[in-house]
Amino acid sequence: MRAEVATEQTASAAANRGRGGADASTPAARKAAHARRSHYEPSTFLERGTVIPFTTTALAQCRVRLDERERLEVVLPGFSGSKGIYVTAFSSLPEITTLSVHDRTLTEIVGKEKAVTPTAIRHCWLELATTGIGGQALAEQAREELTQAAEVQVATRIMLLLDTVRRGGGEIGPELIASIGSSEGRNTVSTMLGGAASRANITAIAIDQHIEEMAAMLGTLGLRSLPEPGRLRHLHTRMQEFSHAIDNWGRTTVSDLAHIGRFAAMSAEHSAGIAGRAIAEVDRTLADPIRLMARWDSGREVLRSHLLRIAWLLDGWDYVLRIWDDAIAERMAIDVAAREIGRIIPIVPAREVDAGAGQRSVELFREYRSRVRVYEDWLSGDLDEDLLARPGPLTTARGRDHK
Repeated sequence: MRAEVATEQTASAAANRGRGGADASTPAARKAAHARRSHYEPSTFLERGTVIPFTTTALAQCRVRLDERERLEVVLPGFSGSKGIYVTAFSSLPEITTLSVHDRTLTEIVGKEKAVTPTAIRHCWLELATTGIGGQALAEQAREELTQAAEVQVATRIMLLLDTVRRGGGEIGPELIASIGSSEGRNTVSTMLGGAASRANITAIAIDQHIEEMAAMLGTLGLRSLPEPGRLRHLHTRMQEFSHAIDNWGRTTVSDLAHIGRFAAMSAEHSAGIAGRAIAEVDRTLADPIRLMARWDSGREVLRSHLLRIAWLLDGWDYVLRIWDDAIAERMAIDVAAREIGRIIPIVPAREVDAGAGQRSVELFREYRSRVRVYEDWLSGDLDEDLLARPGPLTTARGRDHK
């Protein structure tokens, strides 16, 4: 059962207040009236949902998940900086806000595939973005990501081949290493897998096939020894850097949003620490590839499970880091960036980690819910519209807040 305290409230009305969504009086908005407002403290990754990379501003960092009847539903962060979430049927998104062609098509693909994991959502997005339907910049970003993953996959396969040959008792001279980038060099190494095959009690052909499959699985992470890391390993490193940077800002700024900087730093440190341990577990699993391949049926599932866990742990952080980068590059006011980061910061669900880390997750969720800004209702987390509507300094404050 989800840890939710739901109250009926239209998502369209909330969007209208904070992000320019459909007017609540329209027929489309009334159809979306079944969306429910909820406090947000998911206990599992599936309950938290996966971020969908929509281009529509109102849907930034919204997450898709399955409801109790295994139907897709969407989790929308609180609008206008408010806490909590809005939950509605995935099919209701076009009724809540106007979708771009890219987002409408992505919605159809995700719905058809019933994609709810970070790996599945990323596959759907890459497949769509490369068509150019979301614009040239998005297409180039997707192609660059696919190219990088392919390069990491090739480099990973080469490193695994060399390591496996060495562990099987083979000798690899400098000439072979120099030619390993060519198909002829890789074929030569493949013929040297006999020792590893004997140790794993499988054929050399099976060893080669397992290495190729392993490299394909590792395209988004890569090996620790590679000079260019995979996307997820690089994202993990950037999270650690972000944690230090925003913590320093929170401690030195005179802004009344300093507490958000410290909260974001704690959340990033918590998630990065858990993800780091998960990455280290993958590295340990790959430390002896022959042993892994000797029990490949079970070993493959263990490796796949570790990689999916890493993807879950890092899900949503690329958007947070992009906002911070915009602030640092002065493309966005840093206070605006901090407010948005505080609204959508990903927190690791408590039941996905051990007791100690789980308690930390609970504390972070409570910290998120307990933050009260000026003119904010301390129970609902919404801005007090009655107070803001009063003339004088408060009205001016409202204008600043909604810019």
